[in-house]
Amino acid sequence: MSALSKSLRVCFEILNELYTAVGAGVLVIGLTAASLVFAFSRDKQRITANKKKVVIITGCDSGIGFSLAQHAAECGFTVIATFLSLDSKGSKEIKRLYGGYIIQIQLNITDSTSIRNAVQTLEHYLSKNPGYSLHALVNNAGVMVFGEFEWQTEKLIKHQIDVNFLGTLKLTNAFCCLLRHHKGRVITVSSHCALANLPGISIYGATKAALSSWSDGLRVEMAKYGVQILTFIPGSFATESNIMGRQLQNVQEMHDNFTAEQHHFYSDYFKRYNIYLSFITPPSEPQKIQDENLYKVFEGTLLDKYPDAVYKHEPLRYKLYHMLFKYSPVVLRDYFITKFMQMPEYTPNTSTDDDFEDLSCDGN
Repeated sequence: MSALSKSLRVCFEILNELYTAVGAGVLVIGLTAASLVFAFSRDKQRITANKKKVVIITGCDSGIGFSLAQHAAECGFTVIATFLSLDSKGSKEIKRLYGGYIIQIQLNITDSTSIRNAVQTLEHYLSKNPGYSLHALVNNAGVMVFGEFEWQTEKLIKHQIDVNFLGTLKLTNAFCCLLRHHKGRVITVSSHCALANLPGISIYGATKAALSSWSDGLRVEMAKYGVQILTFIPGSFATESNIMGRQLQNVQEMHDNFTAEQHHFYSDYFKRYNIYLSFITPPSEPQKIQDENLYKVFEGTLLDKYPDAVYKHEPLRYKLYHMLFKYSPVVLRDYFITKFMQMPEYTPNTSTDDDFEDLSCDGN
């Protein structure tokens, strides 16, 4: 009888667990369906752009920032475009095209004084224009160094972290008071690299993944204050921006800081790798990106009354590959990433092992 009772108790516990699991599954499905219905029922609601809504965009010297500043102005917003240098080609071109219609300020997001000056400039502008409000802060400024992790010096790694991640955090923190007061939104430009990091830009990808994670936490924190936090993934425009403008100097720094062992080990591979990259040349003059779908997605970040957490623009090739990256086993994923990047293959140095034994890994 005791054995029977024990068996019945075990059966009851199993049935109870199954019932609980099924119930939880039904609950999750129900909540997900309700969330989707709610999302789709409200996503058509849009606000109207006008001059009293101010949008500040960082990193407008070239590429994405240069293009988004122009498009936001064309939508009808008052745009404050920030430039690392007001003498940059991008700054001069926007001034030629738009005059004072796009307000220009100098901003280095790694410099606390520069950030403070930018906040004070916006505060002064809003006080002189009653009824105007801070609608959006667009965190776009960023840098990228292309090169394998071992090649990148501490200086190059630190610069990417300081600009892409810490600088963005410092700037957003400084604008929090204004964002809360005006119930604005923060739009942070991320990258597909945040979804699947890639060889050659592992540091850059790590900073973008950090930004996406930070945005997830910040979104919940700021929602109760009426501040909306979202991420914008625009796709790859390396050949239409200046994000690789310093690549030659970066390559030289990597090469100059190689140990004797690294020079020996990488040798021809390092040379072929960077010759390949040399064909990815930035434009000689800043130019607005010609991609209607890019701007359509960006408009959603500015105009959707109830914005999504993430807005993503991607060509079909990106969509296909990133789907494969997400759902493939690791071995296949790594293969697809290699095919996606299409970088030169590594071939071992043909020098003798005796030559290598004379070299130390610590550079001596």
